[in-house]
Amino acid sequence: MNIRSGLSILGLATALACGGGGGGSSSYTPPPPSGPPPNTVWVGGGGGYGGGTTAFNPSTLTVTAGTTVTFSWQGGTHTVTSYAYNGSPTFPGLPAGQSSGTYTYQFNTPGHYYYYCTYHGTLAAGGTSQAMGMAGEVVVN
Repeated sequence: MNIRSGLSILGLATALACGGGGGGSSSYTPPPPSGPPPNTVWVGGGGGYGGGTTAFNPSTLTVTAGTTVTFSWQGGTHTVTSYAYNGSPTFPGLPAGQSSGTYTYQFNTPGHYYYYCTYHGTLAAGGTSQAMGMAGEVVVN
């Protein structure tokens, strides 16, 4: 066997191993998305593709005034509870635990909108501190 035929056999073996043999079924699984779609916050973190299940992904989302943001549940029971921090505006969140579906809100006024999950985050009494744990922010320019 010469080098050329050895390389051809190696190439054929590689193609067959990678599913290039034709016929038969493919076991190809497309890669997961690198993050949520634009103007979307995954509630529960990983969007079914890993990541923390007690997190918002992204934890900070920046949008322009007039943008509708979608909060999309990815697993677990969570809230999106808005709170005022240093005089920031609030939005009507979802105080009851939700474990699936979506919630949308149009942010029309510039500012920083803070929120957290009441099950997986903490907020100091009186809302004088920024939430810790499962917390997020929408920045509206």
